[in-house]
Amino acid sequence: MKPNLSILGALLLIAPGLGSASQLVDNLKAGKDQTVVVYGTSLTAGGEWTKALKSWLETVNPKAKVTFVNSGQSGKNSIVGLEKLDAVVIAKKPDTVLIEFAVNDAGRREGKPVAVTQEQSGKNLNEMIDRIRKALPGTEIIIQTMNPAWDAPNGNRSGSIRPELASYYEVYRKVAAERGLKLIDHNKNWEKIRSENEEQFNTYVADGVHPTKDASVKVTFPEVKKALEE
Repeated sequence: MKPNLSILGALLLIAPGLGSASQLVDNLKAGKDQTVVVYGTSLTAGGEWTKALKSWLETVNPKAKVTFVNSGQSGKNSIVGLEKLDAVVIAKKPDTVLIEFAVNDAGRREGKPVAVTQEQSGKNLNEMIDRIRKALPGTEIIIQTMNPAWDAPNGNRSGSIRPELASYYEVYRKVAAERGLKLIDHNKNWEKIRSENEEQFNTYVADGVHPTKDASVKVTFPEVKKALEE
């Protein structure tokens, strides 16, 4: 049976994030000024990958201006992400937004229930998407999973307080697929590094949850760059 090209075309329109290049890079190459907001936890707020991303974007087309806003929220989960969305994301009128909050949604204090359930984490992410799309229909939204956590000797039990982190990342994958959004699945790449060389992984994520500056540039940034170029 020959494929129905009209149906395939419709699917591509419905799911622009699947198998398509980044709107951000395409617009820069076309000479259009772009505003980028990166939004998430301390992995975004203090992640060296964000600086590398800004520097690289500025080289895509020097004639196009890149306004880069880091709206990361250290120590915050998606509940706070929703509360601050209008002020630190939508108000900036971004052309592209990168979102990650799963790593903090998965955290829990000892003896207490998790603050954000997996179901709520997904709902919060969907609400962020809905609100951005309603306010800024043309904005490109990109979802990110981040690195695993572990109990580093000098850390704060980063792995133990996030026992279901992998499942939270799976929620993000599901939302990205259902909403037809580009997904940068850092977690799979980091898990590959850990399975092949755990000692190296532990060195890269020395405090248990935050990649070192060097690792952030060597491991996290290239995945972002690759996803935006594809």
